[in-house]
Amino acid sequence: MQRLNFPINELENIEFTSIAQELGENMQTPVRRSLDKLDFLQKLSVAVELQPLLAIYAREVSLRLQVSGLEFEYLGQTYQPKYSQGSRCVLNSKLHLNDKDLGMMRYMSTKPLGQPQRQLIASLEQQLLQPLFNVLIFEHNRNLSLRDHLTGLGNRSYFDETLSCMKATAQREHRSFSLLMLDLDNFKQVNDNYGHNEGDLVLKKFSSILRKALRTNDHVFRFGGDEFVLILAHGDQLNPELVANRIVEMASKDGLLSKHQVTTSIGFTNWHSGDTNETTIDRADKALYQAKRNGKNTYYNGIITQ
Repeated sequence: MQRLNFPINELENIEFTSIAQELGENMQTPVRRSLDKLDFLQKLSVAVELQPLLAIYAREVSLRLQVSGLEFEYLGQTYQPKYSQGSRCVLNSKLHLNDKDLGMMRYMSTKPLGQPQRQLIASLEQQLLQPLFNVLIFEHNRNLSLRDHLTGLGNRSYFDETLSCMKATAQREHRSFSLLMLDLDNFKQVNDNYGHNEGDLVLKKFSSILRKALRTNDHVFRFGGDEFVLILAHGDQLNPELVANRIVEMASKDGLLSKHQVTTSIGFTNWHSGDTNETTIDRADKALYQAKRNGKNTYYNGIITQ
């Protein structure tokens, strides 16, 4: 099975409650009837993405078990409902379907989960496995369609989607975000003098620099060629100049880029109320060209004051 990569996300707001009325301890009436199981499976099958699927599963678990939290771990990424809380008792359950590893589910509770509770979990997980497998394949294929094949960064389609989401959140929460446009100075001479394989190595190295310069909740994309775009997540006090300066310095100190005399120029701006996607991109793009005119290997502030 191919490796799938997903961002760490909070699931929808699910509050885990202590519902143990009929059997006491940690369990309610198990899902025994085939009708109950069919209803549960239908709920799971509705979801085509990972977050909604885990949200549905977490809700169903919380109705049947006295748990304080739930976690799903897959390929080093952890997904946890917003109101899920850790506890001193943790039950780890490895998920497999036809010898395929589907990750680890963790059930957290204030009391140890005994054999009856484990049997109920096994029954619930049997309903989860096939929908989970389908969703992981869907997420994998979707992830491939939104990634640049060379660098693994987001592509233009992913940028358009992310920018629209960031703008909607900014409008709703009255918080801005920053957009940085970058390209590589003197990159053409690498391809001309050393070939495209060496040029690809430079692009990959610069992509690695960008990842290291950003926080986990920021976004980096390759537009094509040697053009890149960054979106810095929402914040009350944005300072994209610090990020731009960090990237310029990291690029200038890198051995491979220095060998080919490749540096970067950056233009940046902040989103303001009333901006469209186009106006925000245009302002950052103009700032980039100004950085180029100023001698390259630098950045230009395209932020407008209000």
